Amino acid sequence: MSLCPRCGVDIGDAASCPLCGLVPGYETPATAMPHARNLVDLTASVQPPSRARHLFVAELITVSLAIAALTVFLVDLLTGGGISWSLYPLAALGFIWLSLCPLIMATKRKILGLAFTALAPFAFLLALDLINGDINWSLRLGLPIAASVELSASFATFVSLRSRRKGLNLLSFGLLAIAFVCLSVEGVISLWLGGPLRFSWSFIASSALVPIAIFLFYAHHRLAADATLRRLFHV
Repeated sequence: MSLCPRCGVDIGDAASCPLCGLVPGYETPATAMPHARNLVDLTASVQPPSRARHLFVAELITVSLAIAALTVFLVDLLTGGGISWSLYPLAALGFIWLSLCPLIMATKRKILGLAFTALAPFAFLLALDLINGDINWSLRLGLPIAASVELSASFATFVSLRSRRKGLNLLSFGLLAIAFVCLSVEGVISLWLGGPLRFSWSFIASSALVPIAIFLFYAHHRLAADATLRRLFHV
C-alpha cells in the first residue's frame, strides 16, 4: 500500500495522488508534513492574547472573592440577625482584590496598577479602624508604619533593578530596608503612645543589620573587580 506523503490517501499504483495531485518522490520537506505545520499555526491562532488572559485571571479572582464575600455576609446575617463580625473578612477580601486585580488588568499601564496595589494596605487599615466606629489608631499608627514598609520596599526594589550586576548587593539593599523599617516602627509607636521619639530595640537591630549590609556591598564589588576571588567563591 502506497500512501500520499501530503494527505495520507492510499494512491495504490497511481502516478500521482488523486486528491492533491502530488507526485510521490517529488515532495519537499515543506509539503511533506503540512498538517503538522497547520496544526501548530492553528494552535497559535486560538491562543488568547495577553490582555485577554489577564482579564480572565482577574475575572476568576473576582468571582472567587465575590462568592466568599457573599457566603460570609449571609452566614453573619442569618445566624446573628445583622452584620457584625463579617465586616472584618469582607474588608480582608476587598484588600486582596484591590492588591491583585488592578495590577493584573493594567497590562499597558503598570504604574496605575502599582498605584492601586500600593494604596490597598492604607485602605484596608482605614476600613478596619472604621469598622470599630471611629478613626483612632489608623492615622497615627497603622498608616505611618505601612508607609515606611512600602517606602523601604520601593527603595530596595528600585536600586536592585538599577544595579547592573546583581548578587550580594541585593541582600545588602534588603538589610538596609529592614533596618529602616525597624527604626520607623519603634519611632511611630513611641509617638503614638504620647512619649518622646526614642529608639531602643530598633537601634540595636539596625546596629547589627547595617554593618552586615555594608560588608555585603563591599564583598559584591570586591568580587566583581577581582577575577581570582570570583573563581575562589565560584561566582
